[in-house]
Amino acid sequence: MDLPECGRVHVISSALSLDKQSVRITGRLTQHDCINRRAFLSDPSTRVSVCVDTTLTEPLGGVVGSQFQVIGRLEQEGRSPVIRARIMRCVDGLDLLMYDRVLKAQLQHLRSRGTHLI
Repeated sequence: MDLPECGRVHVISSALSLDKQSVRITGRLTQHDCINRRAFLSDPSTRVSVCVDTTLTEPLGGVVGSQFQVIGRLEQEGRSPVIRARIMRCVDGLDLLMYDRVLKAQLQHLRSRGTHLI
């Protein structure tokens, strides 16, 4: 059995240029349509948003305005990128500034060891 690739951590604005890659995105839920199984996450600091296909993660246990982390495959659908979510979890209460600092520290440590996991 082939397991999907681990989701590499990206901010929404940098992930939009990727295609057919596994990504991990954190953002605020701005829209959710359970009938069409679509959600939109946005980065509050840049106001950039991305569409998320929630077919595998419904029912979504959160409300508009909550923070979510998504792991899935980014694909181009027409001109717009869509994340096919494998995992979508509510991360309300996550300190995004601290999270970003930890990710940068981890990346710096991995680069110093010659390892490129994220």
